[in-house]
Amino acid sequence: MTIAVFGGTFDPVHFGHIEIATQLAEHLRIDSLRLMPCGVPVHRQQPIANANQRLEMLGMAIADRPQLAIERREVEQSEPSFSIDSLRRIRAEIGPEHTLFMCLGMDALEQLQHWHQWRQLLDYCHIVAVARPGAQRPTKPPLKRWIEQHQSQQPAADESRPCGHLFFCSVNLLDISSTEIRQRLKQRRSIDRLTPDAVIDYIHRHHLYE
Repeated sequence: MTIAVFGGTFDPVHFGHIEIATQLAEHLRIDSLRLMPCGVPVHRQQPIANANQRLEMLGMAIADRPQLAIERREVEQSEPSFSIDSLRRIRAEIGPEHTLFMCLGMDALEQLQHWHQWRQLLDYCHIVAVARPGAQRPTKPPLKRWIEQHQSQQPAADESRPCGHLFFCSVNLLDISSTEIRQRLKQRRSIDRLTPDAVIDYIHRHHLYE
């Protein structure tokens, strides 16, 4: 069994999230990638939509993507969402022998040394860093040295290496952001083709981001 998780606030989810997750599932050659909405973020602004609303929109967005699933454990707790705690829980659930990937953007990787217990993340998973336009690989110590120590080349679902490495990969990114969608809604502009129609209907029905 191989599991990959891709975290974010998904406030709201959009086609950029869905395409990245789908491509990562194919790139990692796994059957399922779990989208993990953040419950109480530590390093970013609090979501506007509540946990249930973000979960419902996410479910609508991936309804026709059988390789994508939802990891609910962070939004179902009231404590701050630390990735290390989520990884510990998932690792305890799947056991020590199965491969676990945590996927994140290059912008998140650049901030990794500010994360809670960041040096211990690879004790539980592999990290897959997704290249984003204009984002450079971290160049400042101690993060740069840590990356050099743990970087490997091609990620693979290899049970002899269930955790401990960091990989870089490139996917085709859509130029869409949740911030852009929220701004458009405030300005009463269309968000067609930025997120699935079911999500658009849900947003308007619940008067989100107005």
